[in-house]
Amino acid sequence: MPSLARAEEAAQPFRFAHLTDIHVQPELSAGEGFRKCLASVNALEKRPEVIVTGGDMVMDIFAHNRQRADQLFSLYGDVVKGETDIPFRSCIGNHDVFGWSHRQDVKPEDAEFGKGLVCEKLGLEKTYYAFDQGGWRFYILDDIQMAPNNRYQAYLEEEQFEWLKKDLEEKPAETPAVVVSHIPIYTVSTFDNGREEDLAYRVGFSAMCREAAKLGNLFSKHNVKLALSGHHHILERIEFQGVTYICGGAVSGGWWRGPHRGVQEGFGLVDLNPNGTFDYEYVDYGWTPVT
Repeated sequence: MPSLARAEEAAQPFRFAHLTDIHVQPELSAGEGFRKCLASVNALEKRPEVIVTGGDMVMDIFAHNRQRADQLFSLYGDVVKGETDIPFRSCIGNHDVFGWSHRQDVKPEDAEFGKGLVCEKLGLEKTYYAFDQGGWRFYILDDIQMAPNNRYQAYLEEEQFEWLKKDLEEKPAETPAVVVSHIPIYTVSTFDNGREEDLAYRVGFSAMCREAAKLGNLFSKHNVKLALSGHHHILERIEFQGVTYICGGAVSGGWWRGPHRGVQEGFGLVDLNPNGTFDYEYVDYGWTPVT
């Protein structure tokens, strides 16, 4: 029989931090900015129990060689190890995928090509996975898939989608869930590129998940309460079919050059309640760009 102390602990909100679009690099004092962000997380009166990244941890290895990739991940790892003992759970972004642009001498047959290198550097068995914490189930998804012309697009390949669907169906119905992806499932932040001659807005599959409706319907049936993303470096909140979709700004703001579209450098702070509700706050950690 659980102790009273454990029962009281289970009834408390579970706090985690969402750090997305960090874009660590030696330039623009990005390493120092990331350190300042983690120092802000550490200084919170109630520290998060886990840090969940939202992808684009480095800037970038999509179009760079192995030497640059090693340099970026070394800097990222040094900052993490030197600044906090809070455990990390990692989601990958397009800038974390090695060599897809084919602009460098990186060959598809290389073991580290694509997502192999980020898995090696972060100790990931797979780029998508689930874990339970605080009475909630977390799904870390990988929606970065290869597209023609050495580009990328957002969707879940069949194996990943079937895994997600099966796990959601087998999850206890009363257990609420959080989904984390890099590219948003839903977004309105890219709807400003309309073409008057077409009488339509256009949203690319590199900006929003191409199977948004399919995933959204699945989430609404299986007690998914929150879907977090990054990619656009903006702060956006959408309520749809009982699910809250939040695009969580960026640790790097405008890629370490200042705020992006009015959004300061920051991170998300999430308190998950046992009853399936949550509280979200975006924290400006006070970075001043170095010019």
